[in-house]
Amino acid sequence: MLRSFVPLIIAAAPVMASTPGLSVDNWWEKITVTMNHDGQAQACRYETSAASADAKDCTVVGASSAAATSAKDQYATITFERRFSPGGAPPMESAMAAGDKLLGRQVMALAIDGAGKVSGCKVIAESGDTGLTYGCDDVAAERFQTGASATAADQRQGFMTILVYGHTEHVV
Repeated sequence: MLRSFVPLIIAAAPVMASTPGLSVDNWWEKITVTMNHDGQAQACRYETSAASADAKDCTVVGASSAAATSAKDQYATITFERRFSPGGAPPMESAMAAGDKLLGRQVMALAIDGAGKVSGCKVIAESGDTGLTYGCDDVAAERFQTGASATAADQRQGFMTILVYGHTEHVV
């Protein structure tokens, strides 16, 4: 069983650090960490919707035993997901996979100027039983690719959804 969740600090695949800016089109990325019954990370996987990117292994920088399972024949996976949806209407909430438990969800409405800077951010929805550490201050530090023809006066709207979910499984 998943207990209270303390966020893990993840150093994801180099693809994240080398991206010159985030797209203003639909995209998602996720990091999935598999932990043993003691809460020790056993595997980490980074995936993205970018057509040119394959799934990559990543490294868990800090771990917490707070995500430990209660039985030695179980393991847990925790997924950190970030999604961007352009436009003026909030994205519909997507269904969780069978067995997944939502640990945290946050939706932020964003205003992005023509230079790709987040000029406005407001949290419009929060749920789950864990606090999320990625918020408006973090997304304001991001840069979006707006295109060469965009001017500083051009404004785009979009929504950033942060999800943390997990599940436990028995090992036979």
